[in-house]
Amino acid sequence: MDMEQEILNDVIREYKTLMEAGDLPAALPLIRQAAHWGDVRSQVLAADLYMNTLQDPAEALEYTRLAALNGDTESMLNLGVMLRERREFDKAFYFIQKAAMAGCTRAYEPLAAMYMMGQGTPRDLQQAKYWNLQGLEADPENAGLQRQHRVLEKAGC
Repeated sequence: MDMEQEILNDVIREYKTLMEAGDLPAALPLIRQAAHWGDVRSQVLAADLYMNTLQDPAEALEYTRLAALNGDTESMLNLGVMLRERREFDKAFYFIQKAAMAGCTRAYEPLAAMYMMGQGTPRDLQQAKYWNLQGLEADPENAGLQRQHRVLEKAGC
């Protein structure tokens, strides 16, 4: 193991110890450091803490973006959803599609919806149907996918 990885592992061990002790204020700078050094698990953790505990959407977006760009498929989906909420449809479509193509089944429903509405991509009901069916295959009880399916059927797909 090289020296940089050893130091990163020490930082991660230290923040985990602090988190177990309930000392988030002391752990957070170390989590951020590990995230900026490229540790995807730390990026995902920082995004989650900023979104759900610290209620800081701007920081959550930043760490979600880092994790997505480093290949975390759930973060790709989460980033796409965040960008879609901000009406940044081109970027949202890119990340949601990337997550779906990587096998993130939760990405199928929003991807089908974006194809249906032409958000970030030209409207394409055949692609919408394809992703909707992929989603239903993965989760047949999903009410959102079932609604999408009925709309697509009414549209003749």
